[in-house]
Amino acid sequence: MEKAHIVVGNFIDRKTIRLSEAYPYADKPVRLIIMPQASPPKKRKAGLLKGKIKMAEDFDAPLF
Repeated sequence: MEKAHIVVGNFIDRKTIRLSEAYPYADKPVRLIIMPQASPPKKRKAGLLKGKIKMAEDFDAPLF
């Protein structure tokens, strides 16, 4: 069994992909599995919901 190489790349056009690093076995045929790269989650901005969340006056009162 051959090992897989995970390499990131970008489409140049509909038929051409530019890899981010050189592939060592360029003379052999390969099978590509194309998966969109997940974008990093957006950073939360402090104070974005200020004034939109309401808490009951007795929020921290004992339950019993």
